[in-house]
Amino acid sequence: MSAPANTTQEIPAHTGFRHLRREFVESLNLSIDEFEHTNTGAKHFHLAADNSENVFLVGLRTVPTDSNGVAHILEHTALCGSQRYPVRDPFFMMIRRSLNTFMNAFTSSDWTAYPFASQNRKDFFNLLDVYLDAVFFSNLDELDFAQEGHRIEFETPDDPDSELTFKGVVFNEMKGAMSSPVSTLWQALTKYTFPTNTYHFNS
Repeated sequence: MSAPANTTQEIPAHTGFRHLRREFVESLNLSIDEFEHTNTGAKHFHLAADNSENVFLVGLRTVPTDSNGVAHILEHTALCGSQRYPVRDPFFMMIRRSLNTFMNAFTSSDWTAYPFASQNRKDFFNLLDVYLDAVFFSNLDELDFAQEGHRIEFETPDDPDSELTFKGVVFNEMKGAMSSPVSTLWQALTKYTFPTNTYHFNS
């Protein structure tokens, strides 16, 4: 969040976290504080800089053991409604209604991240509330898995004699991604370069 970065600023106390260390990056005029959640051991890094953007990111370790795409599908379904926001696609509703300067979610080879940014402080905390509830208290409805992951439908919905076809948001995303020669080459390289670890798989 935007704040003057320095090494002498007092660190606010929070009963749920233990402050571990502070580092100052002089070249960026950036102060980094590392905290640890006392009950779960989860890490929190706070970056203070003289910048108008308020940025937050939830990062989770999602290490695949095969190429079935579970982490990518969960990334999508987590944003399809939560305990406090049981509406259809609250993520896309917030994109249209908030003052965000960035909103997205990513799945990489061994992690999943949910970042957002806003220059408006109230909007930032509204987004923070929605994101944290989505990540930690997702509804994970079965129909959302069918929508976001993959499902089988008749090619012509009202014609049961038409061909069966695979559909789904992540399924179509991956079809597009793997149609790129560069992506195909990268996946082939990592598959054979890392035969025994997580980077062997396409997450």
